[in-house]
Amino acid sequence: MTVERLRADVEQVLGEPPGSLGEHDNLLDRGMDSIRLMSLVESWRTAGVETDFITLAEEPTVAAWTRLLLDV
Repeated sequence: MTVERLRADVEQVLGEPPGSLGEHDNLLDRGMDSIRLMSLVESWRTAGVETDFITLAEEPTVAAWTRLLLDV
C-alpha cells in the first residue's frame, strides 16, 4: 500500500477526478457511505492492510487514513 494507491482508491470509489480530494476533506461530505467504505476495507485487506470499518469511519479523511494505514 502506498499513499498514491490509497488516494487513487478513495477517488475511484467516490467517482472523483485524480487530485481533487484535499488531505483533510471530510470524505463523508464528499459522498463516502458505508457500502463504499466497506469496499475499500475489503480491497485493502486483500492487499494485506490490516484495518476495519470502525477505525476508518472515526476520522474519514485522506490524511487520517494515510496515518493509520501507512504508519506515516
